[in-house]
Amino acid sequence: MSPRALGIALLVALPPALTLTPLPTADSHAQAGQERAGVSRGALLSGPRAAQAAVAIQLSLDELVAAASYVVVATAIEQRSQWEELGGARRIVTYTRLSIDRTVAGQPDGEVWVRTLGGVVGDVGQHVSGDAQLAIGAQAMVFVSKVGSALVVSGMAQGHYPVVDGEDKPTVAGGAGARRIAVRRLAASPDSGTVLPRPGPAISAREQLIGAALDAAIDAVNQAWKAKHAKK
Repeated sequence: MSPRALGIALLVALPPALTLTPLPTADSHAQAGQERAGVSRGALLSGPRAAQAAVAIQLSLDELVAAASYVVVATAIEQRSQWEELGGARRIVTYTRLSIDRTVAGQPDGEVWVRTLGGVVGDVGQHVSGDAQLAIGAQAMVFVSKVGSALVVSGMAQGHYPVVDGEDKPTVAGGAGARRIAVRRLAASPDSGTVLPRPGPAISAREQLIGAALDAAIDAVNQAWKAKHAKK
């Protein structure tokens, strides 16, 4: 198996780590006995219990673009979580509505609700290590793929890059009174799980995009997208 095929196989075949967290309730004292025994109320109420390591090989930008239906810079504005059957297991998923600030590549068709693993339903919370963590009000560059009828983040956390304020730079070179502006840059998704170094000569998308100025990152994604479609 080639290194690329192995990386994609690991990303798909190895499920992310799952942490079940019961939220505080009035009967927390009763729960304490369960927790001392090593069993949380959340684990009793929900389906999957065993945590598994989220292991993936770093994807290149070309591979990330090839997996995506489109790429956007967007702000999360609404979320809802619910139980669903996925991969033969019952788990919590969260749907996040994105307000698109800028279309980077491809073209979204209609309203964008992205599904990620984990969330909170009632008094049960699930955290999935290795998937994108989309925060309400936060802007990010998101690679979006279609999986059946759902939209997901391409490559899980590897397809999610929050936009943050970077170092200031002067608008005019020299001069003590030069006005300075913040440079918007891409950051890593909050919980990327375990990401193994990429084999071979190609650098990973994370190496290329994390810390890059937003405009430079958009140019890089556009170039990769055009190169991908030029081959068709």
